[in-house]
Amino acid sequence: MPQTKQLTAFITGATGFLGQHLCQQLLDNNWQVYALCRNKEKMAIKHKNLVMITGDILAPKAIEKYLPSTLDALFHTAASTNTWFKNNDRQTTTNINGTQNMLDLATRLTVKRFIHISSVVVFGIHTQLKNITEDMPKTDEKSWINYVKTKTLSEKLVLNNKQLDCVIINPTHIIGPGDKHNWARLIKMIAEKKLPSIPNGAGSFVDVRDVATGIIQAYHQGKSGENYLLGGTDMNFKQFVNKVADILNVKATKRQLPNFLLMTLAKTKNFISRITNKEPDITPESVTLISDLYACDSAKAKKKLNYCNKAFDLTLSDTVKFLKSNDLI
Repeated sequence: MPQTKQLTAFITGATGFLGQHLCQQLLDNNWQVYALCRNKEKMAIKHKNLVMITGDILAPKAIEKYLPSTLDALFHTAASTNTWFKNNDRQTTTNINGTQNMLDLATRLTVKRFIHISSVVVFGIHTQLKNITEDMPKTDEKSWINYVKTKTLSEKLVLNNKQLDCVIINPTHIIGPGDKHNWARLIKMIAEKKLPSIPNGAGSFVDVRDVATGIIQAYHQGKSGENYLLGGTDMNFKQFVNKVADILNVKATKRQLPNFLLMTLAKTKNFISRITNKEPDITPESVTLISDLYACDSAKAKKKLNYCNKAFDLTLSDTVKFLKSNDLI
């Protein structure tokens, strides 16, 4: 239901896939939203309560002058999801220094609650199917995958902060309308019959709109210093590919190469990228991440945040409609 008292929020990564859905839902609930972006042209939302701020989380002083001295919430969604070694330094700076900058900014201002958008990867990469819960250890701060390492370390910064009221959200595989780059690429390959092999992993696929709602609920009902897993429908990639192929009315590939072959191919392309300086379409990191085997238990979020999920078929249908309407498939 709409808020009776107008609340104020600052959102990093506001023009991203999740960021725009979060902005829209906050605006629909009468929040005053200050949205950080590096390019205003990427923001599809127009609203009287939306203030766009051009800037970067690596330059917080330039941002601060555009913000009110008091905010109800800071939603930190900005992060680098890079999986190519040549971008690791920038990713480390963005994910770790950027998070610390936002914590420091929230400390200098009066911020009621800091909501940090982390990831399910902080609970590790699994070679055997594992059911993920919030009480599992997070031990991947020395992971060879820079994305996993930096997300783990940035979350640790938030958890170790004693000056702010912080809540951590751990979404799983986010899909839905508005996606042009993430799982949309896989759907596009299936539509064009160019998927070379079905990934060997399994995961939990969650609607971006449900994640945005869950994040807002975490502001209202989350407990300080705690994690909340926001998962959706658990399935392996063979099931996912077949569902996409069915809705697109195309024949799905049955090829599922073993991981060692995919890894060999990824390492070869990675080596070539050292010479060409062009990011390859697969890397050892991306192969490992997409081979992760997990299911997600969102019982805590459902109980404490009243979190709920749309049916996967509805999410997929809406995603495909969006891609078609934008001539992406």
